Amino acid sequence: MTAASFDEAVAHTPLGDGRFRTATPPSWMASGRVPAGLVEAQLFAGLAAVVTDPQYRPLSFTAHLLRAPGEGDYEVTTEVLRTGRTLISAAARIDQDGKLIATALASFATDRPSPDFNEMPTPQVQPPTAERKNDGYIPEFAFPYGDNVVMQDRLGPKPFTAPDGPMERVGWAGFAQARPIDAPGLLMIGDIGMMGWWARLDHMHTTATLDHTTHFRADLSNVDADDMVLLRSRTGLVRGGYLDWDLDIWAPDGTLLCQSRQMLAILG
Repeated sequence: MTAASFDEAVAHTPLGDGRFRTATPPSWMASGRVPAGLVEAQLFAGLAAVVTDPQYRPLSFTAHLLRAPGEGDYEVTTEVLRTGRTLISAAARIDQDGKLIATALASFATDRPSPDFNEMPTPQVQPPTAERKNDGYIPEFAFPYGDNVVMQDRLGPKPFTAPDGPMERVGWAGFAQARPIDAPGLLMIGDIGMMGWWARLDHMHTTATLDHTTHFRADLSNVDADDMVLLRSRTGLVRGGYLDWDLDIWAPDGTLLCQSRQMLAILG
């Protein structure tokens, strides 16, 4: 199987009136399903195609995943809801074969005058290896998509080794094919794994993302780095068949790029 690049996986064909056709290459499927992060990146790619004013940068993105798309084409429909002086609000949805797959709301903004405080220090860890070698845990169900990503553990217990916790891990993540940092890539990286709760398990449980909010905290057009980014992943509560998953993502120079939170259902 020839692996498609990430940019090919989020590419779309314009259909007019803010609608786009897209599909997921087989090499980006995970056990026959499209990963949630890729669905989000495809939604965002549609929004970025209709919000084109460069003075507005991505600020927030919230997706609700109703079901996973199947094989074949599906349609992304976008709408600009409001354009203000400093903020653009937009919406997107994916439909396939008459079924709603996912929805998203996003905001794009210009900078506003404000104080500048930062209490999000970068975890102090060894840098990523230059050869982009994967030494992190990737579950069996994540393939073949798992071949497209690189994870390098740095801090925290490894999966299935710490029944008393903590449910927090730190490490580097990126794509097997190097590419610049951008919003679709961060949405994908924010869903690729390194989950903190794996440390307390005695065997793998599969999960499904129900909703995922990402706040972009930097002007990504000013980030001068490759795509290996530093993740701090943590889960605070697993209860009733659901869990939270928080991520902070930094560039190699210590710039906080984004913060995200997911709610996931435990499938089994």
